[in-house]
Amino acid sequence: MAASARATRSPRERFDPPVLRCRFAANATLSRDGLLEAIAGRSAWSAERIASVLHHGGLFLDGRPYERADLPERIAAGTQVDAHAFAWDPEPIAIGRAHVLAETDAWLAADKPAFVTTQRSRASARLDLETALRSLTGCASLSAVHRLDRETSGVVLFAKTRAAAAALGRAFEQGCVAKRYVAVVAPVPAHDAWEVRGFLGRVLDPERIRFALRPDAAPGFRASRSRFERIERRGDRALVACMPETGRPHQLRVHLAAGGTPIAGDALYGGAAAERVLLHAQHLTLPREIAAEPIESPLPRDLA
Repeated sequence: MAASARATRSPRERFDPPVLRCRFAANATLSRDGLLEAIAGRSAWSAERIASVLHHGGLFLDGRPYERADLPERIAAGTQVDAHAFAWDPEPIAIGRAHVLAETDAWLAADKPAFVTTQRSRASARLDLETALRSLTGCASLSAVHRLDRETSGVVLFAKTRAAAAALGRAFEQGCVAKRYVAVVAPVPAHDAWEVRGFLGRVLDPERIRFALRPDAAPGFRASRSRFERIERRGDRALVACMPETGRPHQLRVHLAAGGTPIAGDALYGGAAAERVLLHAQHLTLPREIAAEPIESPLPRDLA
């Protein structure tokens, strides 16, 4: 991509470009080259784009991801082919030792930048934090204990062993891990402190994964609760501390939107304009037998 084109794109476009999809069932047995020709014919993608799909591991056959090196010689008739390609190459975000916040023989806490996925995405097995940390530490078994949304920054915990993953997973499930986030919201909340509770569940959306809050239980909806405190106000926006008591997908985003103060940058839930969803996982407090001190991530520039 030309430098001039990069300069005109927003951070979201630079680091999280749209993903194109080609999906079909093989109507006959295909050779490896025949499969690639079938993808090209159905998608009208260039040879360079298909090469990028294979490089990133964005090709799935019956749900299993493949790169060029392990693509089978023959693909059986009826195989479900699902290919994901970036509309343009995302700019990589370098992960180094400076992103490691705390580390023991059993686990590692990392400072996730915005626009980096915690684990592999459907389009790439190369650009996520877990893969970068495995390369950085040489620990092939490193695995995320919990996840943050792509645009959310801050503390993420990784286990180095199966035993550590099981122990840390239990701590999260049993509510023994305290989490504190900060968010920029608009408009300014009416109260200094408040609580949101209800039942969270996924709802149909033609383009994105989306969740909604209900006052009563329903199939697919789970109980959720969050506490909030207003820290500072600047104009029509405010910095808010967020303490989730449960750990549901999109919980803080939905809870803040439900109260009429969505997170800036969160277009999915009606947020004011910003270069990303301005949500940051600032503190993670583990049981004392696991970590004596809370793990803290400094505020990124766009929140500080």
